[in-house]
Amino acid sequence: MRILIAGAGPAGSLTGILLARGGHDVVLVDRAEFPRDKACGDVIGPLALAVLDRVGVELGANRHRIGSMWLGFEGREMLMPARPGLGHRGFGLTIRRRDFDDILYRQALSEGALSRAGVVSGVERRGDRLVARIGDQSDEFDVVVGADGANSSVARSMNMTDPGRILLGFALRRHIRGSTKADRVDLLLGNGPTATPGYGWVFDQGDDQLNLGIGIGVGSDRSRAKGARELLDRYQQDLVDRDIVNLDGAYQEMGGWLKMGLVGTRAAGDGVYLVGDAAGLVNPFQGEGIAAALVSAWLCASVIDRFGAEGAHAYRSAIHEHFGGFLSTGYLAQSIALGHPKVADLAMRSLVGAGSRSERIASAWGIFWNDLTQYSGPQTGSFGAWLALTVGKRLAGATRARASWDD
Repeated sequence: MRILIAGAGPAGSLTGILLARGGHDVVLVDRAEFPRDKACGDVIGPLALAVLDRVGVELGANRHRIGSMWLGFEGREMLMPARPGLGHRGFGLTIRRRDFDDILYRQALSEGALSRAGVVSGVERRGDRLVARIGDQSDEFDVVVGADGANSSVARSMNMTDPGRILLGFALRRHIRGSTKADRVDLLLGNGPTATPGYGWVFDQGDDQLNLGIGIGVGSDRSRAKGARELLDRYQQDLVDRDIVNLDGAYQEMGGWLKMGLVGTRAAGDGVYLVGDAAGLVNPFQGEGIAAALVSAWLCASVIDRFGAEGAHAYRSAIHEHFGGFLSTGYLAQSIALGHPKVADLAMRSLVGAGSRSERIASAWGIFWNDLTQYSGPQTGSFGAWLALTVGKRLAGATRARASWDD
């Protein structure tokens, strides 16, 4: 079977690793020459590490470990404990996307995937074949995997997205020399549309280097992202003023779009599969997309290996089973925050205030918002995380705040 994978980020490269390892003819296309950078918090979380362990991908030694983490909002803060769960070690590692993506990309090539430089600008069905436009040439494939990010041309050309319904975010990060007292995330909710809703982060990367950034929800209106740099400047200065970080020197800045919540996106159809950001699998609560990218790659490769071009229903079912309840809950939360900032303010204030007084609540939120509920096992906070997910799913269903995944 001849398979095109458009995009060699984590989702595309892992799909390529698994399919090439299974003996398929894989062509991995990306516009960039590796190694290359991407806007990201540069954290590989516990679920993502579990997938990499299972596949046999090594990230190397001497990575900074991220465990328990502070979550703050308007002067309040709570410590979210990190504990091992079912099949994961309970901590993450920091590694720059330039290095992480290159490791996966090189392994895909070592497994037998063929690399091709270019942009997949469109895909169309011609009889029993899929024809992809790569640069100024066309080529035929049995299956196409769209791993080309939030602005996926594969998804767009195959009418697999509804632009009026997609849930977008925008992230802006800085690599900057300095130190921090602790890894942390802060919920941000300002008066202007660019800060409603949002979050900021600072993560230690080791060697006196920090990853400092913000993410904001914009719905389907990209113009809301115009004030992102101003928001990041304010957040950075606030961290300095509160003596949370010490900064030294210039920084490297990069931004990127996020597509969240599976909203307005059909994950598969007619021999075409979407993985990672292209499928809209980014966590709507905290913007993390690596774990979902790797899990979706695993699911996609398994379905293609078994069903080939005929596995759309099986893949959509697997995606909905693994991500549907959590993403619909996140979609509902984002919709409320975008439309009713005062409600979001009260919810955030109440959550962080309660979590600052109760380890059980802080632990439950840490499990839930990192989408680890089904992997937590019996531990402090696991019931609370399950309850939050159950209530969220029911509210999303009752209000029809759901992704457009229904067949």
